Amino acid sequence: MKITAIALAGGKSSRMGSDKALLEIKGETLLSRTSHIALLVADSVYIVARSQQQYQHLTTNHLKSIHLVVDKKLDGALMGFWQGIQAIANSPPDWLLLLACDLPNIQSDILQTWASQLDNLPQTAIAYLPHHVESDSNQSPKQWEPLCGFYRWQCQASLAEVIEKGERSFQKWLDTQEVVEIPYVPLDMLFNCNTPHDFLKAVQSKSQSSSLL
Repeated sequence: MKITAIALAGGKSSRMGSDKALLEIKGETLLSRTSHIALLVADSVYIVARSQQQYQHLTTNHLKSIHLVVDKKLDGALMGFWQGIQAIANSPPDWLLLLACDLPNIQSDILQTWASQLDNLPQTAIAYLPHHVESDSNQSPKQWEPLCGFYRWQCQASLAEVIEKGERSFQKWLDTQEVVEIPYVPLDMLFNCNTPHDFLKAVQSKSQSSSLL
């Protein structure tokens, strides 16, 4: 089974106030950690970003396994995913591992476990994703976590259709598709850093984990 990873680093980081992909925990940026963990599951990683200069060091150090896809007019996560798919269209994998750049608690062993389960999914399923229940009653009771999971390569057909219609919402696209829920996902695995408070919490968590070793 061939798996290729796509890491999204093209967000504006407006709530963080600085590029969260380049925030460091224990001397390693969030994007670098995400890319290195992805390589333990996938054969290569394609980083989708708005510019090249900030992330060039990653591709320099891993010339054959980490690639940079630049889109200066990147329009949201769904389009970032699409740009990544386009970049690997000449060598399509069986599955895509899609990750946000700001997931400080992702674990390679859990991702590998999920990957080992892909062969058991129905052929009609286009994705294998976690989900969470929104506390806001105005929201759908099932909200997929689209930026920490696997997508079958064939998902590109329906994705192309919704993008052509102007859709930019992951949730609305996934609601029209067959998606299999990943069971028993650790809640901290899905924690992401959107604000300085989130990042401080992640740093403190890592420090506490180290002190227990």
